[in-house]
Amino acid sequence: MKTLGGRLLTLTAGMLAAGVLLGVVAFGVSGYPGVEGLVYSIVLCLIPGLLTVYSGEFLKHRGLAAYIVLAGGGFRMLFVLLGMFAVSALRPDLGFRQFTVWLIISYLVALALETAVILAPAASGDSVQDQG
Repeated sequence: MKTLGGRLLTLTAGMLAAGVLLGVVAFGVSGYPGVEGLVYSIVLCLIPGLLTVYSGEFLKHRGLAAYIVLAGGGFRMLFVLLGMFAVSALRPDLGFRQFTVWLIISYLVALALETAVILAPAASGDSVQDQG
């Protein structure tokens, strides 16, 4: 997971795995509309996560990992909020159980995965002190 591609793949695989596990629960709770809302939620949370990890590649050697996580969280919040308004306008029949619950859960999963992916190189000894 030291390469950019490895980190992007790890984030994507983690979100897809969470989506599959949550998909079973979503189907049980609210049927196909719940799964549809979960898919929208996973996509809305994965895109800003990938962009944050990608942009973090350029700042990781400056010891700015915490700021990358913070900025990525703000970017994800804005992206998800705008996406939530778009999905609500395009699919008004998706309600709280079919979309909003899964969006909140997906948001938290994405935040945890993204933080782990960004901070993993520092935890494995790839810190600024080791490079200088």
